[in-house]
Amino acid sequence: MTRRFGTGGVAAVFVAAIALAGGGMATRTSGQTTTREYAVKMRFWKATVAGVPTIAVTNLPADAIAYEGETVVFRVTNESPIPEGFAIDAYGIKETLKPKESKTVRVANVRPGAFVIYCQLHPFSDHYTGTLLVLPKP
Repeated sequence: MTRRFGTGGVAAVFVAAIALAGGGMATRTSGQTTTREYAVKMRFWKATVAGVPTIAVTNLPADAIAYEGETVVFRVTNESPIPEGFAIDAYGIKETLKPKESKTVRVANVRPGAFVIYCQLHPFSDHYTGTLLVLPKP
């Protein structure tokens, strides 16, 4: 049996995932403008898979949700022992953060779509990607 979700179902899944991850999301509305703020921590993980030591870096939360026209603010902190990147190609964002460094990344007037959030410094196999999901205005 295949189950299909409409836009609302996808949003509910992402919101649940962010809530479970301790998303650190706040919403502010000023007049006609809504700003969604995400506190993102870059975490370095060591693991052993099938007896092979491996590493990975994860952004927590990895995913962010907004509605068309809103502003999204990411307050990114690198908790990894090496420099990490924070990139969203669709918005021309490519930031590099040194260990223990924090930066604020602002994306204004977002447009509908699903945009990949990734580390431009390392291969996808070492750094899990995330998504900025922008839904049409309700």
